[in-house]
Amino acid sequence: MVEVEATCERREDVTLVRATVTNARSTPQTIRLRSRLEGPIWPPRAGSVAAPEWDDDEWTGTVKPGRTRGLGFASPAPPIESPVELAEACRADGDESPSSKTVLADLEEWAPTTDVLSREL
Repeated sequence: MVEVEATCERREDVTLVRATVTNARSTPQTIRLRSRLEGPIWPPRAGSVAAPEWDDDEWTGTVKPGRTRGLGFASPAPPIESPVELAEACRADGDESPSSKTVLADLEEWAPTTDVLSREL
């Protein structure tokens, strides 16, 4: 069984959603959660790149057996009682290779040092 718990609160015209997904099954599960809020969502970002688990209003991730993962997002939409729903849960394929989106999100952000930018040629 896969369990999802979610709460939301409103702060300064922004709804903040916190959710946990628990995998009580004996195998890793690929979980797809969907926002139920009526409006756009703002997933967490690493620099200028959105978290790789997010695609529009859906989060997809793998949860190991007996483990729990947390996630969160924001939205301008008003809060509702159940802001997240379980869209799909299926046994994870062990041969998954990382997507290009995942690889890019894992790279560190780079910028030249100020010393390089201030040099005259």
